Amino acid sequence: MAAKKIPSTSASSTSLNAAAAESENDAGIIQQLEEQLKSPDIEDDYDYNSTDSSTSSISSATASVKLQANTLSAAEQEIADQDMLRGVRMFFENDFVQAQRIFSAQDQFNPIFALGSGALAFIKACMTFNESDIQNAINTLHHAESLCNAQIQAVEKKSVPLISSVSKFVSSGLGMFSSKGSTPKTKNGHLESGTPKYMTNGEIRARVIRAECLLLTSLILLFQESIMSYLKAGLNLRKGYKSYETVWEEIQSMGDQATTFVDNNTLGGVHYGLGTINIVLASLPTKILRVISSFGYVGDKTFGFDLVSKCIAGKGVRSPLGSLMFLGYYTILAGFAPAVLGEKNTLIADKILKDALRDFKESAFFLYFDGRNSRIKGMIKESNAAFELASSKATTEWGSELKRMCDYELGLNCALSLQWEEAAVYFNKLVEENYWSKAFFLYFKAACIEESGKKEEALSIYQSISGLVGRKFGGRTILVEQYVARKLKLFEQTGFEDTNLPTLEILLIWNGFSSMSQESLTACLAKVDAQIGKIRDKNSLDNIAVLKTLKGTILHQLRRHKEGAESLNWVVELNSSKIHEEKWVLPFACWEAGVGCWMEDKDLTGDQRWARAKSYWDKAAGFSGYEFEFRLSVRIHAASMHIQDLSK
Repeated sequence: MAAKKIPSTSASSTSLNAAAAESENDAGIIQQLEEQLKSPDIEDDYDYNSTDSSTSSISSATASVKLQANTLSAAEQEIADQDMLRGVRMFFENDFVQAQRIFSAQDQFNPIFALGSGALAFIKACMTFNESDIQNAINTLHHAESLCNAQIQAVEKKSVPLISSVSKFVSSGLGMFSSKGSTPKTKNGHLESGTPKYMTNGEIRARVIRAECLLLTSLILLFQESIMSYLKAGLNLRKGYKSYETVWEEIQSMGDQATTFVDNNTLGGVHYGLGTINIVLASLPTKILRVISSFGYVGDKTFGFDLVSKCIAGKGVRSPLGSLMFLGYYTILAGFAPAVLGEKNTLIADKILKDALRDFKESAFFLYFDGRNSRIKGMIKESNAAFELASSKATTEWGSELKRMCDYELGLNCALSLQWEEAAVYFNKLVEENYWSKAFFLYFKAACIEESGKKEEALSIYQSISGLVGRKFGGRTILVEQYVARKLKLFEQTGFEDTNLPTLEILLIWNGFSSMSQESLTACLAKVDAQIGKIRDKNSLDNIAVLKTLKGTILHQLRRHKEGAESLNWVVELNSSKIHEEKWVLPFACWEAGVGCWMEDKDLTGDQRWARAKSYWDKAAGFSGYEFEFRLSVRIHAASMHIQDLSK
């Protein structure tokens, strides 16, 4: 049923103006954050004894947590981890509630179980993006950190640091140039004299879990696309990387003895965490990396992939998480740039999915990524089947969030198939269930209803949305709602007569045309041409630029590259000062022009294959301060990384 029509627009204008007024001076804020990250006042490790109110809340939490040192050997620890392994398996076998029960049974005193609860909260936060879920995930991960910090403090120091450092230097450094018999003899990680040569398995384990808590917290913050959240993510990555780095050096110094002194699940944690951090840092766009890399670390993608692969092969607690991470990387990144990355990434994702579904048959999470991978390949029917099966497996209360994600993907697939009324049903369901952004889904629903020919019903819904705009993260309206607020304000100015194909505009921004069939693309092209004909006599350069970008993008996907280039170049060559409202359209037109060149030049060799495309993408990267800047920056960076790989 359509939402009630609002007779007056004064209240809605106030709401829209408030949301539209929220803008960030990115350059200034980034400079400020870089200075804070470089500050010597930011410590890599927590000061457990500090009483300063500015100290991390973890410090106060740690003070109230008293744990004994973990003295289990590596072999004993692996036996003790059996319940944790059972919980992980149940989670990936869709028994989410039982998995949560297993973790919560020990999460108040056992760091690995606390991490399990934190990981579940992290996954839920990534599915809902609700601020309450995000804060709950951060709090749960902070609790796990406090347990780790307490265990690290409880470790009995049996040697003077200098002795430990010298012995470690002899074994890991000079030992490389010595005969096999020259390394000091050890027993259970100690020198024959009884002096500890390495950290205990318990201390290494606590440091790894703490680092993973920091890593997951930073990933939550990075997903928010907020400049201020990037600072917090950078601080967490800095501390996490430092902890992983310390442990990595320790394990490397052990050489072949590492598997004797360190349990398999902890080794898998090092491989998963250090590998993921390297992949994340290598994948971030330059604009964000300027902030994140200010703490002195850069990512090595090859090293990261090698480590996560070792994690998966180890079949430990984090093995399925490693598979999920890879699937997220290959499918989500390919979704940002399908015409550039799709052919390569989908093949790799197919192999990962085959292996993962062999171990966890009909796991809802792996089926979800199967749906996304199929859509990138343009296989909408197969994509729908995977999402529907994933949704049917997510039957417990906790799995309801995954069902909503699948409903969103199914609604998007309906839109890509031009099944507008069916898409509207899915988006309406998400509105009723209060998933993510009511304002955006109601806007998408109205646009789909308008596309199906029900203009009056769509008008009524459009006018009901403004009161819902205001979902915030970090005190700011989320980006997609800022976009909706601005579009509704423009619609109001024309009495909602000139909405200019909002469904196709969303599909353009969401990079959807590459997944469409040739028939659907042809139908969309006809709609765009008809709309251009309607507004040709109106003085609306912004609208024409959006339509020309739509047309050029569709033409390239239809392999009509010459016509597509003509349409997109018309936009690319516009003076940016002439575009007043649709600031996003010029950088997106540059991106799409580059995609067209990439498709057209794919059979060329060497630099010729990507020279034209890269010139357009470099131009796109020069724009700033527009909607969905982070989204486009990821696309440009992903394409640039692919070019680097090809050039090698």
